[in-house]
Amino acid sequence: MEIKRYNENPILTAADVPFKVNSIFNAGAIKFNGQYLLLCRIELPTGLSSLILARSEDGYHFTVDEKPILTPDIHGEFFEYANWGVEDARITEIDGVYYITYTGYSVNEPVVLLARTKNFKDFELLGPISEPVNKDAVIFPEKIDGYYWKIDRPAVSALQGDMWINRSPDLLHWGMHRRLIAARKPLWDGHKIGASTPPIKTEKGWLMLYHGVRMIGTSMIYRQGVLLLDAEKPFKVIGRSLHPILSPEEEYERMGDVPNVIFSTGWIPEPGGEIKIYYSGADSNVSLAITSVDYLLSQCNAGTETRS
Repeated sequence: MEIKRYNENPILTAADVPFKVNSIFNAGAIKFNGQYLLLCRIELPTGLSSLILARSEDGYHFTVDEKPILTPDIHGEFFEYANWGVEDARITEIDGVYYITYTGYSVNEPVVLLARTKNFKDFELLGPISEPVNKDAVIFPEKIDGYYWKIDRPAVSALQGDMWINRSPDLLHWGMHRRLIAARKPLWDGHKIGASTPPIKTEKGWLMLYHGVRMIGTSMIYRQGVLLLDAEKPFKVIGRSLHPILSPEEEYERMGDVPNVIFSTGWIPEPGGEIKIYYSGADSNVSLAITSVDYLLSQCNAGTETRS
């Protein structure tokens, strides 16, 4: 199986939210108690963003909750890092606890925030786990060599940023920062890159999606690539796709609040090696693509990683 868009895309739009929003997009994804959950970003009429759950029994047809679950105003002592909005959740399960990395926006610029839950009803907000300017953080689903590991994207500028990896003894204090991969000028991911989906473990190593940005004149195009990391040394790159696996082609990916964007923050592996990739088109919807672990591994050609 290569990669195929769901023929009823998009699966969620603003019209599916039971109250007024400007848009719904960038969904973290997880399977919980046999149900598919998407933790979506919604932009409210004020322009600020919050996070809301959508639920499904089959992974294709979703119902959006009546109200958000993570909003700026519940952040208490961390409100100063989130008062301009919370965005773009990624979800990782570790030993029955679900850890959510997301972006907090404020006058302090974007920082990575961390929350955890066991039931998607009650959340413990753990606060910032990065300095500004940083976002696009994903956590590995198990300890490696005695540490938790995280990939994030500290920004050099609005148009430049590479992916870094770091480790922690407790998920709160992070160090040993190393650059993982760099943007590749003049390729499709030549200006900035960032982690998309939390890594999943395969027989070949840790597999994950990342997004790459290329400037065309004054416009940006966001595409999705795939990355393979060593199972025991996750800072070691085994393979990286030379070509994007998803590029804006359909109208719902090319036309919207931010044109020409495919941006994923969640995927769900299925029995038999299938993977459901949940992504947003043009920052205006949630859509679905279906592929397989084998296909994604085939795109991680050794020797395509360059550091520039």
